[in-house]
Amino acid sequence: MTQTQLASCAGVSRRTLYNWLQSRQKHLRKLGVQPNAKALPPAAVKYICEAFCIDIN
Repeated sequence: MTQTQLASCAGVSRRTLYNWLQSRQKHLRKLGVQPNAKALPPAAVKYICEAFCIDIN
């Protein structure tokens, strides 16, 4: 899933999602997410959805 798709599911802009993720950069890097990555690995998507209560279904 891309950051743009995830932002759309959350109902926010990509820039807002990027700002949200800045506070969790250390954990996201452990999950393999680079700061400018467009595609997110499944583990990172799951973590972000749980952290910010985003429903992707």
